[in-house]
Amino acid sequence: KGKFKTFTNGGVIPESKFQPYLGKPLTINIDKIISTYPAEDGIGTSIYSADNNWKVLEEHEIVVKRINE
Repeated sequence: KGKFKTFTNGGVIPESKFQPYLGKPLTINIDKIISTYPAEDGIGTSIYSADNNWKVLEEHEIVVKRINE
C-alpha cells in the first residue's frame, strides 16, 4: 500500500554501453521518501528512502511538485 508516482529513470550502469533502465518509467512509493536533492551531476534529481535511492531525470522542482500533488 501507499501512494505511487512514476518518474523517468535516470540510473546508469557505470562503464557499460548497455543502459536498460535509462529513460524507462520508474514508479516509486512516495509515502516512503525521506528526502530529495538535485542530482550531484546536475542532471535530474536524487530521491532517497530508508530502503533505496533512485536517480530520476526530472528536475528537482518538478519532483517536489509531483510528490506534493
